[in-house]
Amino acid sequence: MDKKMKGLLWGLIGLVLLLIVLDETAEEPTDWSASYVHTDDRALAAEIFYDGLQSVSKDIRHFDKSPFQVFQDSLQNSGTYFFLNRFVNLTPEESEELLDWVESGNTAFIASEGIPELLLDTLDLDISFHVSNSALVYQPSFNLTEEPQTLAEFKTSRKTFEYLYFSETDSATTKALGLVKPKNAEPEKTKHINFIEVSWGEGKFLLHLAPQVYTNYFMVDGDNAEYTARTLSYLDLNQPLFWDNYYKSGKERITSPLYYLLSNPYLKSAYYLIIFTSLLFVLFGGKRKQRPIPVIPPVQNRSYEFAQTIAGMYMDKKDHKAMAQKQITSFLERIRSAYHLSTNDITTAFLRDLSSKTSTDYEDLKALFQYIEYINTSEIISEDELKTLDTKLTTFNS
Repeated sequence: MDKKMKGLLWGLIGLVLLLIVLDETAEEPTDWSASYVHTDDRALAAEIFYDGLQSVSKDIRHFDKSPFQVFQDSLQNSGTYFFLNRFVNLTPEESEELLDWVESGNTAFIASEGIPELLLDTLDLDISFHVSNSALVYQPSFNLTEEPQTLAEFKTSRKTFEYLYFSETDSATTKALGLVKPKNAEPEKTKHINFIEVSWGEGKFLLHLAPQVYTNYFMVDGDNAEYTARTLSYLDLNQPLFWDNYYKSGKERITSPLYYLLSNPYLKSAYYLIIFTSLLFVLFGGKRKQRPIPVIPPVQNRSYEFAQTIAGMYMDKKDHKAMAQKQITSFLERIRSAYHLSTNDITTAFLRDLSSKTSTDYEDLKALFQYIEYINTSEIISEDELKTLDTKLTTFNS
């Protein structure tokens, strides 16, 4: 390897090492994609909330199927059906089934920015966006309305987002449980109801319009987790809690091995280093080790040509019998190697097999081998007899 090539190689290695160092020292940006999955540690996931929920509710059952399938399987157990996602888009059929289930004495908890239209119409509710001074997103603050759950101060989200509130409710069946307001706004001047309890038959709906308060980023900020925990006081945690895994934004997160490999900074660096070194080996190492492999032709069977050469020598010496025997020996060897037939006994069966394999007339073969027998038993043969034998053998081999 010349100096120029070595310099290029070391330059490439240095560049890769620099990229690895920069990648390791760079601050990883926060992933704000919505998830709400209970095993996910991203900002908008629910790992911290779920861990806390497990400490107060010992009977949590997971439903991976759609609510429609769950109700078709006859959900007879009493308890709380817990929905947590940015949007819980229940179908009309699922909403009807949920209404019937709650009416029989159960609880449905829905924390979502979107309540299914059928539920809103049935429960006489309406939802609005808060818009003030042309602003669409805020740092919302939250509190609860009923003692002893009311906090001394509102708990604020450090991330801005649009917030919703219940603009219409049925006072006969609905009770306000929580408030929301923009950060730094006076509660007396700007506050809205965003958490309610709606009685329905023998059961109730608990509806919260800010699912973000159950996410990792909100709960780790200061003492915000206190607000989140107090919203659970309206649940009967002694009964089973049915956790919905179907309506989850993050349930389709990529789970391929390569995804996990590249999501880990250490494994990702090792992966790229292996690829880079492999390319270097192909570019430089391969040139040094690869050599053209000569083509070695197979050894050809020259026994027939050899016999012809020997025959020519005997022709010069006029030893016709010896020359004829050499030709016969070569002829029999050719039959053994080409057609895999034994020539020890020239029988009728042998002649028929040879006729079949060579497509030669049986009578012609019989005459040929009778002539060979004649040559073998003769002490002396003439030049004409030798030529006759040569003609017969040449005809067979052609």
